[in-house]
Amino acid sequence: MKKGFTLLLVALMAATVFAQSPYQSIDEKNNSYLNTRQERVTKSNVHFADAPLLKANQPARENPTELDSSLFVQPEGELQLMRRSGTDYLPVWGSPAPADYTEKGTYVVKGTDGNYYFKNFITNMCNGGTWIKGEVEGNVITVRTGQINAQLWYFNGAENKLFTYYLYALKSEDAVGVDWQGNEYTYTVFVPDEEVTEIKFNINDDGTITSQDPNLLYGGVQEEDGYLTWPGQGDMGCTFYPFDEVPQTAPEGAEFKDYVFTHYPYDSNISYEVIPGAIVDNTFYAKIAKIAPDAVIKATIQGDKALVETNQFLGVEDTYSTLVYLKPCTIEKEVDEWGWTTLYTFEVDQMIMDYDAELSKFSNLDLGLIINAGKAEVSSHEVYLRPTFYLFNEQPATPASPEFTYFLPYAETEYYAHGYAGFNIYTTDVDGNYILPSKLFYTCYLDRTPLVFRAEDYANQDEDITEIPYDFSNYDIVGGGTTSRYIYFYTGDFDYFGVQTIYRGGGEERRSPIIYYPDGGPDSGIGEVPSSDATVIETMYLDLQGRQLDGLTKGVNIVVVKYSDGTCKSTKIMVR
Repeated sequence: MKKGFTLLLVALMAATVFAQSPYQSIDEKNNSYLNTRQERVTKSNVHFADAPLLKANQPARENPTELDSSLFVQPEGELQLMRRSGTDYLPVWGSPAPADYTEKGTYVVKGTDGNYYFKNFITNMCNGGTWIKGEVEGNVITVRTGQINAQLWYFNGAENKLFTYYLYALKSEDAVGVDWQGNEYTYTVFVPDEEVTEIKFNINDDGTITSQDPNLLYGGVQEEDGYLTWPGQGDMGCTFYPFDEVPQTAPEGAEFKDYVFTHYPYDSNISYEVIPGAIVDNTFYAKIAKIAPDAVIKATIQGDKALVETNQFLGVEDTYSTLVYLKPCTIEKEVDEWGWTTLYTFEVDQMIMDYDAELSKFSNLDLGLIINAGKAEVSSHEVYLRPTFYLFNEQPATPASPEFTYFLPYAETEYYAHGYAGFNIYTTDVDGNYILPSKLFYTCYLDRTPLVFRAEDYANQDEDITEIPYDFSNYDIVGGGTTSRYIYFYTGDFDYFGVQTIYRGGGEERRSPIIYYPDGGPDSGIGEVPSSDATVIETMYLDLQGRQLDGLTKGVNIVVVKYSDGTCKSTKIMVR
């Protein structure tokens, strides 16, 4: 058996969670990490030196400001997938770190023009997807530097920016730095090598393509403000091998339907998601891989069982050019005295799943599935423990009740004036069945008054809201799209904080009970607010002088809610 392992800390104290900025997840969610990483490394890394723009001996080219779609079009010719070995570079903690690899993949086209074309020539260029041309003369392929190797967008609202990376050879140089005590020290920087304008490969009789200079490092280089900067991704010593495996696919015309896929990501809380699945000729096909969304795994149905075999080839993912395989695995875990859990996954030849034809349900609660990088060794991209698949049939459902995880009362200090509530929202109904996140909402209450969120903070809304979609996040609603979330509030003028979930699926609206913190708040446990006979008929916003406002504004607001039973509730809310 072959094994891999994951280290994780399962014994976290609540205080540890809140020691971190609650806004970090929002920043990362609103930006593309892979594209943003390029700018962060380019701007901050002292180990990647800027070199003046190289003009000599480079092919003429423009510096594009718009995406050049032609770079991503597959050239005409014979397409083949080749296995690739070599050494790649990635920026790790500010330094270019080399690592050997043997099981990456690159699509190669033998062009109708007699030349070779390589897709994702730099294996770690973060979803580049472009094609690099290699000119053929005899049995030698010449790849000229200066070609556009990748184009990536940095998404940041009004500051969206296109980064264009050119193929260059690189060389190392010594540089002198000064530490915080004023002492000089020597370190290595990498700069484009203007003397190397060609990268050559040999075409061998056995079909392999080998580098003529295995010590030549080349990578994608950014051009900006008259300088070239290497962000840290590169390759050297590459060999391309003939490869005869074909990515696994479902039969043409297979009708994919929504299946619920449940699993335990790290042997902890169960995770739910909807994935495409289909049954054709006693074979179940499913798409579960995040790194290869179109990849298909399969299980062969045999009576009331279904067989999942190891080393199903799923294709090549574009981020790091790895060959992706499915491997069933056993699971072992060890917990040390500090609460650290070591999770071991051992490859096995097959997984046998229980199959219920009536429910179209497949399950194995003992083993796991690995989306693996390469075939020879266990090197997991994704791990799904104790998997279950079943056909999703949307029905009216009462959503599971929220559960409080943390509560910080409102306080005013020199540094802040707020409180926050932490709670879990579940994508299951009261019977544990999956419900659609896209139809799940929740409302927060200060005593009996719905907590109002301003339209200007909520995308594509013309008015203030009290019902928050499951997937929504902003600076006051942290954790949208996940089970755990935190709501910031700016008033202490209430006794109980309540949360209620709302599900509008299967043609009906159903609500959970209102769960209050602390327990036993007003109307705690009922499904409507404030009662089945009393509804909100008017909400008014006032300033401290009693003047009516159009909505919440910066400063102190008085929110007055009138109900159909004649009751009235006012709340003071501070808006930053």
